Amino acid sequence: MTENTSNLQPEEKELKPAVKKLLIIAGVVIVLSIPLVILFSSAPKNKNNITVEKKDTDIAALEQLANSNPTSANVIALSVAYINNNMPGKAVKPLTDLIKKDPKNATAYNNLGVANILLKNYQTGIEACTKAIQIDTSFQLAKNNLKWGLDEKNKALNSIEAMQAITLEKRDAGYFVQLGLLYLQVGNYEKSMATWQVGIDKFPENKAVYYNNIGTAMVLKKDYDKAIEMFNKALAADPSNQLVKNNINWAQQEKKDNAPQ
Repeated sequence: MTENTSNLQPEEKELKPAVKKLLIIAGVVIVLSIPLVILFSSAPKNKNNITVEKKDTDIAALEQLANSNPTSANVIALSVAYINNNMPGKAVKPLTDLIKKDPKNATAYNNLGVANILLKNYQTGIEACTKAIQIDTSFQLAKNNLKWGLDEKNKALNSIEAMQAITLEKRDAGYFVQLGLLYLQVGNYEKSMATWQVGIDKFPENKAVYYNNIGTAMVLKKDYDKAIEMFNKALAADPSNQLVKNNINWAQQEKKDNAPQ
């Protein structure tokens, strides 16, 4: 995603399919089954709209243009292309970099909100859409996206409530993966990590999954050193896990990108 040095046998290391599906992986996009075209505009009608049709989009050309000439318009166009082509995870960094240079760019915040909501980082998406509206109080699209994010967060909160009603004997390894993921989606990183720690205690054979997820929460908390430590624990439990290796690189890059200037 090395020779396996774990003492566990292969069949013991294999997770149930349901557990594998719930593994949080940085960079893997979970796209909601909703019409995207009405959600991804660049700006309100009284601004310069940038429309990118999925079928006509040359992402490589837009990437080259944004890299060689990173104007707000070029970065926004690239972000829309990523989102419309079901790659919202790739939109996050260019939008974040743009916001650092242009902190009053309501469009960038709106698109960042959309990308995060699609990634099921609902609280982060809500905060970005809220910021877009604070910058431009007439930004109706950002208001629509804020409502969308709040609706999705409420669904996750309802799911948390339902899962908490599940009896103790039915709380298997997948239960703790999913519950922690739901807490992550609503921005409760402490609860997500605590849930996965319980998973480690109860199902140590699946600790690579839990440590990887804890590391993901640590990255979102911007605690990069601790995140790398957790990812390394996951890698020690499953040395061949390419996904965890990717997450180590992700955390290292985030640490570099967010280092004090």
